[in-house]
Amino acid sequence: IDILNMAFHKGSDDRFSDPHYQDWAVAVKSRDDYTCIVCNQRGVELNSHHMNSWDAHPADRFDIDNGATLCRNCHESFHKIYGLGKNTKYQFKEFQKFAKLIIKNAGLKISNV
Repeated sequence: IDILNMAFHKGSDDRFSDPHYQDWAVAVKSRDDYTCIVCNQRGVELNSHHMNSWDAHPADRFDIDNGATLCRNCHESFHKIYGLGKNTKYQFKEFQKFAKLIIKNAGLKISNV
């Protein structure tokens, strides 16, 4: 169970104890080779993020293609910008594009822990 993700979402629902959710979260991370798809970090805390949010898109909840593996920092940054809930794939793709651009233009070297 992703305890920090639960705390981040402030216990708003009990999906984190749902075996279907847990299977989905592992499948997303496995597909992405346990790497943040925004900053490419590995070996750090990772979250499985719903691009089309859990609350507003129930049909997409367990669709692997609706998931993205994010490090804690990228996940929290996304939600600080776009809020919690009612998020869309469009917002995620926009965030991913600009975050990668910032990382590249800043010449940042993301190190793995």
